[in-house]
Amino acid sequence: MTENLQSLEAAARARLATHHSRALVFEHEGQRYVVKKLAAKPRKLIQTLFMRWVVKHLTGQPLPLRTLALSEAAGSMEYEANRLKSMAAAGMRVPRVALVTPEFFVLEFCGTVVATLLEKWTAEEWRRELPRLATELGEFHRSGFWHGGAQIKNITMQDGLSYRIDFEENFGEFLPSTAVQAADLVLFLNSISLAGPIVENESRQLLPQLLDCYFAANPNDEIKAIIRRGLPLMNRLAAFAGLFQRWSRKGIRRIIILVDVLNGLK
Repeated sequence: MTENLQSLEAAARARLATHHSRALVFEHEGQRYVVKKLAAKPRKLIQTLFMRWVVKHLTGQPLPLRTLALSEAAGSMEYEANRLKSMAAAGMRVPRVALVTPEFFVLEFCGTVVATLLEKWTAEEWRRELPRLATELGEFHRSGFWHGGAQIKNITMQDGLSYRIDFEENFGEFLPSTAVQAADLVLFLNSISLAGPIVENESRQLLPQLLDCYFAANPNDEIKAIIRRGLPLMNRLAAFAGLFQRWSRKGIRRIIILVDVLNGLK
């Protein structure tokens, strides 16, 4: 390891020692970086079993429990680092991997997550930026990639450009890419529908627009077909959740809106 990398590793370790968070920003030699450490533990068993059932119901393909439990991410930093490197080599906007160790890796800082920016954006700003992000997700998928966690908390922006982060999910290695891309799209839309500044009426108008932007960039009928196959399940879950919406400030009502919008998918 070169002296520069040794110095970067020392700075990253020093930053990790200051806080328990998995991902932390720090400065080193005038440049900003993010250090990300291993997951403390995989998903809980009940969450894993539920996700496995959903995947099999929608795609007909069961996934190994160790895959859905994020066992790969919990045991090695190499998987996510390698995904980032391969996407960067293909010209996708992702953070550059500066250092990989058995316990953590270091990425170049690529701005603030969209979920945080959205809380400060004016309506004019997010009405401009969110359709652009939907288009970019469609372009990303059309290039043959999948994210695995396409929520706006996993997209950053810096100098007017967006970057994708957090690629530790590995279930896409075992499924048709269109199935994972369909999940990406639903996760993206759901994360926006739950965002604080976007009221319910606005959400009902915005989500169909985002769907149109996505499919204009990625006119893939199989993704639409996968979403339609999942709608009976989503409708049942939404109906059940609706029984409790009087006790929900926002979350359940927004999920119902999302399912309503997906039912109108052409």
